[in-house]
Amino acid sequence: MEKVMERRLLRFLVKITLISLFNALAIFACVFFAISGDLYLSTAGVVMLVAVNSIAFKKKSYPLKYLLPGLFFLTAMVVIPIFYNVYLSLTNYSTGHVIGKNDAINLFLNREYLRPDSKKYSFKAYGNDSDIVLLLLKSDEELLVDMNGEIHDPVEFDIVDCDLDGTPDKIGQWKAMEASKIVSKISLLQKLRIPYGNGWLRLSTLREFRQYEHQYVYDEATDTLTDLKTGKTYRPEKARFISSDGEVLDPGWTEYVGLQNYLRIINTEKYRKPFFGVFIWTIEWSLFTVLISFAIGLFLAIMLNDSKLRFRKLYRSLLIVPYAMPSFISLLVWRYGFYSGEFGFFNRMLKNLAGISIPWLDTVFWARFSVLLTNIWLTFPYMMLVSLGALQAIPPHLLEAAKIDGAGSWQKFRKVTFPLVIVTLAPLLIGSFATTFNNFTVIWLLTEGRPVTGIGDVAGATDILISYAYKLAFSGREGSEMALSAAVSVVIFAIVVTISIISFRRTRVLEDVSNEI
Repeated sequence: MEKVMERRLLRFLVKITLISLFNALAIFACVFFAISGDLYLSTAGVVMLVAVNSIAFKKKSYPLKYLLPGLFFLTAMVVIPIFYNVYLSLTNYSTGHVIGKNDAINLFLNREYLRPDSKKYSFKAYGNDSDIVLLLLKSDEELLVDMNGEIHDPVEFDIVDCDLDGTPDKIGQWKAMEASKIVSKISLLQKLRIPYGNGWLRLSTLREFRQYEHQYVYDEATDTLTDLKTGKTYRPEKARFISSDGEVLDPGWTEYVGLQNYLRIINTEKYRKPFFGVFIWTIEWSLFTVLISFAIGLFLAIMLNDSKLRFRKLYRSLLIVPYAMPSFISLLVWRYGFYSGEFGFFNRMLKNLAGISIPWLDTVFWARFSVLLTNIWLTFPYMMLVSLGALQAIPPHLLEAAKIDGAGSWQKFRKVTFPLVIVTLAPLLIGSFATTFNNFTVIWLLTEGRPVTGIGDVAGATDILISYAYKLAFSGREGSEMALSAAVSVVIFAIVVTISIISFRRTRVLEDVSNEI
């Protein structure tokens, strides 16, 4: 009894210790995020803190202890990215619009310009062998400054001019430094700002300092930005500051634009035509891949399920090689080993046999044929394996009854085998369709979406929606369209969800058919 109590006490102490450590780290993280101004992460941390403690100390929440890790990763890796993607699609986040308005204003306020009438100050550096301590700036006046930008009165130091040339050889304990040592510290000099007049002095060339001032002034009352160099006034328009003569200042800022990105996909010819072209090809790509690979896989499964077939295990082992090999390696072998124009295996064989050469990856038809062929080669072993499992799950007495009733091989397959197999594999086929619909790896490693179908087009002939979205986000000729890419990805999500829901509802009909068998 005492040992049981000791174990319970030990478990309780371990539990309290772990929860206390978690709470300490979580509270620190929440406070840190709150101070940093990231209220979303801070709020998420508070919610997680409350959830973990509630589950840990409430007996009724005991089953949730096992669900919490899965729910955490589901939220972090699925739910949050979905919501963030939707949010991003409702903004103008793109090249030139990646920061907030306040950050953009601060960037302009930090810009400086060289006053055309500013004086030129030559300088001499003083210090030890490794560090610059003082600078003597000379023009029509002399300024003695330290490396913090503070100006000092020369009378504070003992100044020694040994050669009487007007330039001190020593100021206090610091000796004049050679030019080679000054150059090695040029990065420190470039960061130095010396307050002077309405601006500051900074290094303009390797030999002189000049006066700079703020180029822009922001008026919060009128929400305008004024260029002190040109006198122009800029007003906010379309998330950028624009002058009355149409001059635009970059960068702009991110702002909420509602459904504008979705409307651009529909209303703008530049995006509408490639989007719908890519969408149709994506449907074709997914359907052909799933249907053909399933047909091949089912046929091979039926052959291998025959107990009279010799060397079945050997055939099975050989046929799953495409599935067992890393697709990353397989795709590169297909691209450079099989489809290469002059040195590819296929073209070398065709030249030897028929004297012809096929542009596998260079024309629209052959490029699409190539990616389909390769993806079917990668997919059919999976279909064969799941079909084998489904075939072996069919009760033997059903096939025997059909045989007694006089059914031939085709009738047994059409009336018994196929309905039972399709009911079992329907969810897997739907999942395979969704995977193929978003199979970025095959497209990108094999063709990168090429060949290009038109001058200036982002979408290529073999691009599917996911690779098209990737190109919009990172490979656009006019900059990155992250928000538009997010809108395309939301559309992809909606399409896949819709097709999956409809398909799963249709499987109920198949289940009714199987029950009648």
